[in-house]
Amino acid sequence: MSDILEPVPPVVSTEPPPPEKKPRRWGRYILYVLATLGVLAIVLVGAAFYKANQGPVLVKIDEAASIDESMTRNYGKYSAERKGWMYVDQNNQPFLVRVVQQARIEAVGASDELYFVTSGIPLSGEATAFYGVFQIRSDGKGSDGLVEISDPVRELYEVPLKPENVHFEALSETLWGWVIKVQSGLEPKHERVTVTNVVLAPHGESIAELARFRAAADADPGKDCAQANAEYAEWEKLVEQYSKRSPDATDEEVAAGAEAVQHQPVRCEHARWTYATAPVNGPFPGPLTVTAKGSQYGAPMEPKRWKVMFDNKAFVYNVPEELMHEDQYGEEE
Repeated sequence: MSDILEPVPPVVSTEPPPPEKKPRRWGRYILYVLATLGVLAIVLVGAAFYKANQGPVLVKIDEAASIDESMTRNYGKYSAERKGWMYVDQNNQPFLVRVVQQARIEAVGASDELYFVTSGIPLSGEATAFYGVFQIRSDGKGSDGLVEISDPVRELYEVPLKPENVHFEALSETLWGWVIKVQSGLEPKHERVTVTNVVLAPHGESIAELARFRAAADADPGKDCAQANAEYAEWEKLVEQYSKRSPDATDEEVAAGAEAVQHQPVRCEHARWTYATAPVNGPFPGPLTVTAKGSQYGAPMEPKRWKVMFDNKAFVYNVPEELMHEDQYGEEE
């Protein structure tokens, strides 16, 4: 019979156990930071996607407030008594400036555009009126900011603009402009009075002149037209003689000739050049149709019609020479 083995008791170590390792908390912090950044990235991407889908801010213009701000900045303070803005030019000449045309374009799915024309009336009694043209539109930066494209003091004329002298036209699908009638001369019984069509429109960061052509000419010599023509022919001979005067001419002869040349007689005239814009079709202006009618120098004008084409590259109408505007003496400017 085999011996019965006694169980061996376990060996118990008398050395102290090794210290327990603590978990590294900074790793957990890194995970937190990464998770937070991920959430922020998702939020930013979502916001950008939402903004892109929303599109640009469509600007709605407060017409009265915008005009008042622009007029005050360009001309000066408003006078309630005179019902206009008080402007003093570089020569210290005072003017009363008023708005004679305004229009706000409200396109579907686009920001507003505001157009207006001003007329400066001289207060000094001098015949030096001026006009200004303005466009106010979105600055295109996707916010509600505005930008002004303008020519506040464009040119001087004897006769101030009135509302009926300004025609606001759609020249193309994307371009609006003005046809402004400016007048030289005051009274047909004393001088030749001419009216010129000036076509203006915003282009880039400025106001461009697209065309300038005849609109009207009137003169009333107060006598028979045949007699007026004869007197004009005599005056032309005098001008020719004066231009060919002898170098030995006396001061009195030169002064008398110069005085006579300056008094150009008028001939019977009642001429009109009417225009029509083409139907809007495309991004560029179509041609202008100009028709002549009336009488000149006692005879009916020959009926004639012109088609004035637009040059897209030069951004002007190609006005033929026979339609070029004239001054009150019948000379092309």
